[in-house]
Amino acid sequence: MTMRIIALAVLVFALSACEQYKYDPSADAAKEFESALSDATRDDKYLMVVFGADWCPDCLKLHENLQSPEVSSYMSDHMDFMTVDIGDRDRNIGFAYSLGVSIENGIPVAVFFDPSGNPIGATNNGQLEPSRYLTSRQILRFVEAVVNDRQITRPTP
Repeated sequence: MTMRIIALAVLVFALSACEQYKYDPSADAAKEFESALSDATRDDKYLMVVFGADWCPDCLKLHENLQSPEVSSYMSDHMDFMTVDIGDRDRNIGFAYSLGVSIENGIPVAVFFDPSGNPIGATNNGQLEPSRYLTSRQILRFVEAVVNDRQITRPTP
């Protein structure tokens, strides 16, 4: 019995360590992006690249909404996503600019690519910045608009 409890504790610790960061500060953003874009184009999916940080409540709420059952179900069929840590607005900024992303209007900021790997646009005007107030249903409609209309909109109630 004691060995089972220890094994369970080790498993829980290992799983929580894997989920430690939503926006991993040690990740090689450019390398992960190349891999994610390659996977998305191979699978004929859109790619959403979210720039944010674990200290940002809006970023964490957006991540939570993207992981919700209704959004993740839609995403698994149509869109892949990855996160890029911007630190205290001093990490991966050059990489963000190279993808046409600006963090001047707050974070999170997302940039989208179509299934051919072509850029669609970014939420540079703060469309996702109030994510702490958005529901998973609003995020679902937002990503549906990217897929169906290839446009970046402001999530609506």
